[in-house]
Amino acid sequence: MYIPDKYQASDWELQKSIIENYPLATLITSNNELIANHIPFNLIERDGKKYLQAHIAKKNHQLPSLDNNDNVLVVFTSHDSYITPAYYATKQETHKVVPTWDFASVHIYGKSQIIDSPEFLRAQHSTLADENEPTINGKKWTVDETPENYYKLLSKAITGLEIEIVKTEGKFKFEQKMKSEDVKGVITGLKSHGKDRVAQFVEDSNAGI
Repeated sequence: MYIPDKYQASDWELQKSIIENYPLATLITSNNELIANHIPFNLIERDGKKYLQAHIAKKNHQLPSLDNNDNVLVVFTSHDSYITPAYYATKQETHKVVPTWDFASVHIYGKSQIIDSPEFLRAQHSTLADENEPTINGKKWTVDETPENYYKLLSKAITGLEIEIVKTEGKFKFEQKMKSEDVKGVITGLKSHGKDRVAQFVEDSNAGI
């Protein structure tokens, strides 16, 4: 990924925040042709290593390319937004501003393996639900609420996927190195258009200006 120094986000905790808050990722492999699918992942850390876990349909044509593949790419992206020149104070002064796009992206490179195990699937489903289920009437839905026979029937159509993380890249492009008046204008402008989450990224990425 092309990452200018000012947008470099090499800190693991920062990258981890994108993975955990935006679990739907693009899974990319190459097996004579490029294949990409959009799959929710959960992050597991064990024995000093990091893994992404998911499940995938057995009929998915990407499945063969995920069996013991040492060259898998998973891309996570944050909320994002077009940035109009009208947000910048500099526009009123010189008009020497152009549009841009603000976003965060984390690229995970790793080794994948298929895990066709009922125990793995239930654990992965439970973790994914626990991390993403909203609380409704004081409780969260759990996998155990699904009738067992129905759960087993659906599970026959899918298999587990685990990717050992080998390398990570992070890019946080949120107005770094811009004039403080322009950064503040972007934050105000984004909030005025209901893009509070992107505005928060801009604010956090420019703390102290």
